[in-house]
Amino acid sequence: QYCYYLEKEKLTPSPSQMMSDEIVEIFIREYIKSQTTLEVLFTWHGGEPLLRPISFYERVLELQQRYAGNRRIANAIQTNGTLLTDEWCEFLRKNNFLVGISIDGPQHLHDALRHNHSGEGTFKDVMRGLRLLAKHNVEWNAMAVVNDFNGDYPLDFYRFFRDELGCRYLQFTPVVERIIKRGDGLQLASGRDGGGKMT
Repeated sequence: QYCYYLEKEKLTPSPSQMMSDEIVEIFIREYIKSQTTLEVLFTWHGGEPLLRPISFYERVLELQQRYAGNRRIANAIQTNGTLLTDEWCEFLRKNNFLVGISIDGPQHLHDALRHNHSGEGTFKDVMRGLRLLAKHNVEWNAMAVVNDFNGDYPLDFYRFFRDELGCRYLQFTPVVERIIKRGDGLQLASGRDGGGKMT
């Protein structure tokens, strides 16, 4: 429910588009060239990056190797985990992707705000994805959004990650947006809007 991409799509003048193959190649080449370290990290996130097919990431890996020179390339992907399959997990392990899983605590906290298109909670699907990652020995960590609901249960929240998931690395991301009254029924402030209040 708090996904800012859903409203931000409506703040841009043109509908969302996928990058062309040409733009992907230019981006990868220029991104590698602009780095000052020997290791170059690419972080793939969305929306939901697993909506792109595996063939997209196979092409990405080819381009990264073409332009790497003497640099080491690393990849991370941030996903809600609901689209993970055996095939995805094999690909991620084989290519040493670090997987960040978006999960907002135990089921009653996660499902309060994370729903699928049918309005159902996604906790069980995320947990299925985590089991697949474990089955295929894919390295993963957790990214939890802290909001005005789960923030009231800090011990339940933390202990779930530590004790139930055995999570080694955990990133907390607060939901902070600027909202205003708008004539179009939306509430997120765009870069052009002044004023408003913080969520």
